[in-house]
Amino acid sequence: MKLLSIVGLALVVATVSSSPAAGRALQDDLNEFVELLPVDKIIDIVVRYFLTDKDVQLTVAYITGPEFAAVWDQVFAQREIRDILDYLQEAGVDAYGFFNDLADLIGLSPVKPSEAMKEAASGRGLNDLIDDVLAVLPKKELLELFNHKLQTSVEFKAFFEKLQSTDFQKLVEFFNNSAELQSLFNKLREHGVDVDKFLELIKGFFGWGY
Repeated sequence: MKLLSIVGLALVVATVSSSPAAGRALQDDLNEFVELLPVDKIIDIVVRYFLTDKDVQLTVAYITGPEFAAVWDQVFAQREIRDILDYLQEAGVDAYGFFNDLADLIGLSPVKPSEAMKEAASGRGLNDLIDDVLAVLPKKELLELFNHKLQTSVEFKAFFEKLQSTDFQKLVEFFNNSAELQSLFNKLREHGVDVDKFLELIKGFFGWGY
């Protein structure tokens, strides 16, 4: 799951346009992770699931519906989330631009600087989509690059420490108290996604709460 976190981080951040900066920037470090990814294979897998898997199609329908829009607004209202986005923006990574492009694509509210899912259908679903993507990743090379960057890149190490310093307890309180987010988690569980395991692994990866 550390690998999944690295890949997700790289894809979310390094595929956006960076703002001009003198010398080496965090964007350059993240681009090196993306260069290791078999992007064409990942796109083929995602498109195949989108076109043929009913569970994934239901998930996409949910993401483009009003209930997920409420979750989106709540998540980006959190100070801890905004702090990370602001940090990325200041480091030369256009994080706000990425999420605003995504919001525009699926009809969500823009992120400004500082119909519900049905019963599970007979498809392989999100867990299998993730497994298929992970199967084509160069796992050893990604982890080696991650550890190398922690040792050699001041910008990357500072970014990772910024993520580690996030107040996890406040995020937990937000997760527990948001009816919309709990509804999202429950719907994902109904579709076979092990949400609790994923959250625990993310918590352990960043050292939150330890």
